Amino acid sequence: MDKRALFLSFDFPPMDGGVSRLSSEIVSQFQNKQWEVEVISSEAKCDYFSVDGYSIYRVKGRRGIRELKAWLKLFFTKDKSRLLITSYWYPEGLIAKLAGFKNLVILAHGAELLLGKKSLKNSILNLARKWILKKSQLIICNSHYTESLILNQFPHVNTKVCLLGVDIERFTPLGSKGEIRSELGLPIDKKIVLSISRIEQHKGHDVVLKAIAKIPPKDRKKLLYCIAGQGKYKQKLIEQSKELGIEECVYWYGFAEEDKLVKLYNASDLFVLCSREEAENKNVEGFGLVFLEAQSCAIPVIGTTEGGISDAIVHEEGGWLIDKDDAVALNEYFMKLIDNSKLFKAQGIKGRQRVSKSATWGHFSTKVFKHILESKKK
Repeated sequence: MDKRALFLSFDFPPMDGGVSRLSSEIVSQFQNKQWEVEVISSEAKCDYFSVDGYSIYRVKGRRGIRELKAWLKLFFTKDKSRLLITSYWYPEGLIAKLAGFKNLVILAHGAELLLGKKSLKNSILNLARKWILKKSQLIICNSHYTESLILNQFPHVNTKVCLLGVDIERFTPLGSKGEIRSELGLPIDKKIVLSISRIEQHKGHDVVLKAIAKIPPKDRKKLLYCIAGQGKYKQKLIEQSKELGIEECVYWYGFAEEDKLVKLYNASDLFVLCSREEAENKNVEGFGLVFLEAQSCAIPVIGTTEGGISDAIVHEEGGWLIDKDDAVALNEYFMKLIDNSKLFKAQGIKGRQRVSKSATWGHFSTKVFKHILESKKK
């Protein structure tokens, strides 16, 4: 068997983010299986991620230029029968097909598969997606929701669901919560609810604010909502918190650097992200890697039943699922957090146990490797 592969991804270490970590883990799994893997990616600067051990071809330049250079690299590759894995169908998958590669495996995440509003651009993208996915050898889906998006449009393509994983050695329970909070500038004497994400409307921060506003004022002082991230919706949320009279309950942490993530999770008592699907705007949580990261740190989580989140959270085995925009149900959990921290600690332990048993990168990569080898035999 030819044990050589190419991996094309513009999201790869030292870039941060979930897709970058996902891409790195897949390449590592192939290397562990004694495969020769060459990565094609763009230039990026980051002080956290190490890229030692990878054979990487970096393409320089802004968007458009980097895609052209990646296509040229693939076009002039002599062996077009080599397995090629891409982190997205677009632009990476399109580049691969236009370069003439046939043994193409594409990673699917969710939002990039939504049809979006009716427009000329979306019509062209939808046609391109149909062509690329139908021509692919295999599509690896991060959740059952993501797979359903594909099969509802193209019933006969080859899809496999491989739920994402987490590095349980990195995302692990740490020592004193008080010491961690002091280091991060967070209060020691409050219950801390954490969200880590881009600050955009579909992420549902507004639902959390409404739930906090329903807490009686005397109890509200016992809770702090820490929002880590950046985004265009931040100013509207600041205005909303003032209108609700809860601005003192909200702490704007800012961008969460990769080397601070584990400490942020460990500093919290509960992780919450109330994402909603916005199909017209191509916004959805295809899985929700942050939920696994929090649970791996033994922090309980709350998410909605939207998108693929129900594959990241097992209700009452590390956290809870609520309906979208249900501030009343979320408020009830906040009141329980204030009154009964033991319940949340117990759920955190359950979450850590579940992730360790079934949701590590090892579990994910083993399934990916198995499905890719099976597809190569067909």
